[in-house]
Amino acid sequence: MKNIYCIRHGLALHNVLGQEIGSKAYFLEKCFDAPLVDKGILQAKELGKKWDNLDKIQKVLVSPLTRTLQTAENIFKDKIGLKIIALDGIKEFPQGMETCNKRREKKELEVNFKNIDFSELDSDTDQMWREDRFETIEELEQRIENFKNLLKKLDDENVAVVSHSSFLKQMLYGTIGDDSNQLNHCHPYKFDISN
Repeated sequence: MKNIYCIRHGLALHNVLGQEIGSKAYFLEKCFDAPLVDKGILQAKELGKKWDNLDKIQKVLVSPLTRTLQTAENIFKDKIGLKIIALDGIKEFPQGMETCNKRREKKELEVNFKNIDFSELDSDTDQMWREDRFETIEELEQRIENFKNLLKKLDDENVAVVSHSSFLKQMLYGTIGDDSNQLNHCHPYKFDISN
């Protein structure tokens, strides 16, 4: 049986600004590939210290956006030799127009995150993010289906997935539009891969 643990990234810049000025924060240039704020880094470090299943994790799959990469590094920083693999397919929804969800170039990520494997990224530049339109729910569902198929093929029994609220809410519960029930930052949610 596979144990898949899904973790939303720590508190990030666009989350903080979103509480202050609403969703227009997601389009601001200063929120391009939004990083964690200090509280978000602390949340990730705390999970790394207190999570009972941390030592069981055999592989980490992470979105290649800065906030998820920072989260993964801070949670798993003491786990020597753990494979952390970045995947474009588990980036936040929607891909398009919101600058906080556009990733940096692969070369820059490789320089900034030396312990993460970027060889599985679809391209050097972000080909999923579009300036002219938002990704559709159907496109998101296809990404989720592709990711579930990848998870089923893994030999590892204990896998952590570090991703984003909308992506994970749709994959876990099918409740992408329900803003009244947000996923907690840096909290592991168990995912039943058989669904």
